[in-house]
Amino acid sequence: MSDRPRVVVTRRAEQAGALADKLRTAGLEPVLFPTVQLRPLPSHALDDALKNLEMFDWLIFTSGNGVDFFFRRVEELELRPQLPCTAVVGPSTARRLAAYGPAPDFMPAEYTGAALAAGLGDLTGQHILLPRAKLGGLEIVRRLRQQGAEVFDAPLYDTVTATPDPAALAELQKGYEAIAYTSPTAVRGFVKLAGRPDGAAIVACIGPSTAQAARAAGLPVTIVPDEYTLDGLVESVAAHLTR
Repeated sequence: MSDRPRVVVTRRAEQAGALADKLRTAGLEPVLFPTVQLRPLPSHALDDALKNLEMFDWLIFTSGNGVDFFFRRVEELELRPQLPCTAVVGPSTARRLAAYGPAPDFMPAEYTGAALAAGLGDLTGQHILLPRAKLGGLEIVRRLRQQGAEVFDAPLYDTVTATPDPAALAELQKGYEAIAYTSPTAVRGFVKLAGRPDGAAIVACIGPSTAQAARAAGLPVTIVPDEYTLDGLVESVAAHLTR
């Protein structure tokens, strides 16, 4: 076994690689333990919106997954839509959007849904399309409506607990020094699959909403980085473990 500090990666299997690579570069040993997986939802709401895309003033993405599901449906329908102004919650979502062509028109300085909504200012009379996860984005919907927007809410996928992986669980049971959570659903999925983490382990959360979910689950949060990104998370974990 490596003598480098072990950090549990709770992202879904398809997304774990980027965080695992960053941890290795920082001198840490990633332990892959997927806690969530995505389940597509019927796309009727999005299909209706795509037929009338010209009515929207803003298209808002709060996750890279939302970007992928949106453009997957666009491609399935063989559309070439003229997009309205686009806003994204942070740099990783911006990179996913750029992979399909357009650069975002707005990204908040603080990478949260609340900051995104606040940054758009007065939205009276404006129409907003919000492709999102079934259980995510409820707070931003509320804030956008408070600012006067008409929000067309389009849940495209559900985030559910991953299928248990005996090999991953066996690797987890070898021990770890820290666990990295990148979403509230990852927190809940981990607790369902493995119970609460080792009491001696550092609990690191990518941002405030994830930290709130961890505390609600009874976990003592040690780390929330100043910058709510994978790089910020890795830098904070590495600094804590190697000091």
